[in-house]
Amino acid sequence: MRPPLRTALVKASLTRPTTPLNLTPFRRYSSQTPSPTGAFYKTFTRPVAKSALLAVFVYQLVYFGWSKLEVEEIKEERQGE
Repeated sequence: MRPPLRTALVKASLTRPTTPLNLTPFRRYSSQTPSPTGAFYKTFTRPVAKSALLAVFVYQLVYFGWSKLEVEEIKEERQGE
């Protein structure tokens, strides 16, 4: 029986010592200061988005409750007739 075939890639990966990658992030430092508009949006985008989503959620919750009460009121009126 013949041994399994090994390609050059498999041989290279088996013989090459594995070293951990350098995990330090590569940063580019700019000599320019960020624009005030960009800094504003970077600072306030997430809080404004969270507040907007919370407001939409609360509005939908109140609207659902209001419509539920309306349906119950209409049912009671029809049963009274």
